[in-house]
Amino acid sequence: MALVFDSQVGRMSVPENVIIEKLTRIVEENLDNPTFSLDQVYKELGISRTHLHRIIKDQTQLSTTLYIRKIRLHKAKELLATSDRRIAEIADLIGIDSPQNFSKYFFEEFAVSPTEFRKQKNIPAPASSTFTVSGPSVQGASVHRSDKSYRYVWGGIFLAIWFVIGVYFWKSQENSRSANAFGVANYNELFDNSVVILPFKSDANGESLAEGVMEEIHGSLSLIENLKVIARRSSNEYKDSGKTARQIGAELQVAYILQGRVDEKNNKAQVALELVRTQDGITVWTKNQEGDLKNFFNLMNEVVKELALELNQKITPGLANKLERVPTKNAEAYNEFLQGRLLMIERTQEKLAASIQKFERALALDPDFAEAYAYKAIASHLTGNMGYADMATSGNVAEQNALKAIQLDAQNATAYATLGNVYRDQFKWQQAKTSYTIALKYRPNDAQTIYWYSLLMRSMGHPEEALQYSAKAMAIDPLYPVILGGHVLNCAYAGQYDLAEKSIKDGQLIFDDSFVYYMARGYYYLTRENYAQALKEFKKVQKLNPNMKYFSTLIYYCEARQGNKASSVSYLKSLGNHPQDYLSKSMVYAGMGEKDSSMVYLQKAADLGVIHSDILVNPTFKIHRKDPRFEAILRKFDLMDSKSLPQ
Repeated sequence: MALVFDSQVGRMSVPENVIIEKLTRIVEENLDNPTFSLDQVYKELGISRTHLHRIIKDQTQLSTTLYIRKIRLHKAKELLATSDRRIAEIADLIGIDSPQNFSKYFFEEFAVSPTEFRKQKNIPAPASSTFTVSGPSVQGASVHRSDKSYRYVWGGIFLAIWFVIGVYFWKSQENSRSANAFGVANYNELFDNSVVILPFKSDANGESLAEGVMEEIHGSLSLIENLKVIARRSSNEYKDSGKTARQIGAELQVAYILQGRVDEKNNKAQVALELVRTQDGITVWTKNQEGDLKNFFNLMNEVVKELALELNQKITPGLANKLERVPTKNAEAYNEFLQGRLLMIERTQEKLAASIQKFERALALDPDFAEAYAYKAIASHLTGNMGYADMATSGNVAEQNALKAIQLDAQNATAYATLGNVYRDQFKWQQAKTSYTIALKYRPNDAQTIYWYSLLMRSMGHPEEALQYSAKAMAIDPLYPVILGGHVLNCAYAGQYDLAEKSIKDGQLIFDDSFVYYMARGYYYLTRENYAQALKEFKKVQKLNPNMKYFSTLIYYCEARQGNKASSVSYLKSLGNHPQDYLSKSMVYAGMGEKDSSMVYLQKAADLGVIHSDILVNPTFKIHRKDPRFEAILRKFDLMDSKSLPQ
């Protein structure tokens, strides 16, 4: 066995590919051993649990559990093809606890049931199903990734996993806010640990401080790559819910709950925290901390370090450096900032405008508050993106504020993510991708950035990859309607209608008052060419949020598809001569079946530097696919990639 000297620890270490080979051998030798456990693996390999997880993730992008399951399933595939053993017997032989689970996992891995595979056993397996472990690489078509850490992935296999992997189920039938209900791929197994921070309690005077403590702890823990931290938007839904730790753990698929109380007395912060294991409701860690408000961030830094260690997470020098960053020393500025963030959540025109005012007040109090600039950039971008203001103007303002944030803090993930949004809107695909990649480098498990990256993949004509990322965003932030809406669209555009339908059905209990939810429903029916139902959904969107003019276009597109051309013609006459108006005209003419007129206006918009952000996947442009004029537009905007162009 070849050894390599590790200068960082001053000892001889085993190459990673050898560890992978040895792990595979150990698992194969213990397939039918009922007492086999990961503790035996760590002991025999002579490395820690965290070290092994890192190696496996670097090499395969899977958790230890999923990698071991993959080995078992490929052995099962071999047994199915070469023996007459019953399926239940094979499940037992490879160490999977029940035939039902075996069938489920097998289908997730190979996109075929064990029974169907056995019927086809004389047919050579497709290339994407080949599984070999002979070093750091694993055979299979590769999926394009934005970071070199994704070099070794399964193409067809991995995509099949995301499409089919178990949709989570409601744990309660009565308004259960289950995180497992939206067709989310099982990202939970990619995390060694997971936690949700429930809203902290406080007296009336300490509400703002409690919000700040929660925000700092959440933001700091989210910097840890292998720790799943439920997003604040979703955790806030459990305020005063009365649910047990076991219920919350089952609904959000988390191992721990962090709860606490924060009070402010005599310019001192009093923080009492409690970490509860969801499996049995037992408190495994407590912390009582008191300190001066002027040292607020230092106080939180020490708390987070202790908490991270309790969650079995290593504090690396790089992470320690990030934790020591202080966003602002001005308590009043920080309070204005927190209020601005809360106002942004619903995305109405009035609240976005109010949030910008809050960020401006924070910056007036502290001109060096980088995160306030970054969030002002987000709010400005959303104002244009939601149709409340000119998109180009809003984008320029957002870019300026994001760049200012980066000037003040070169590692500001929020600012980089917002730049990604701005460049995506400007059709600068590679710049957007670079910006998102940097953002995820500095904050790897931020649900919002992961979701935005999924939108970029969709715009670039990769709905399958978009679905992977929106599924991960859903796992971290399952109760946010915007992410649900985008995820449903990704499911529909990727042709995963069952997942889309499940997401729509289960989301109704939670999101039935959100216009974004009905937008998602409308697009789903649009992709299924059910124009009557799509029309109803888009009208509901317009009723809930009349300021979004874009949905008028979709309404009249659906009217035209149903033969009601008179109302569509009337709408066309009401439009002006701006680029967005040209896009609207193109879409409505497409609905009327007037391909040439539609192309004329699509070309007019393109000549002015504007196209629909989802032009490659949006069904309203299906009429133009394979038209040379359409392909010329795609080339102009660097989208003419034969691999991504829908057929």
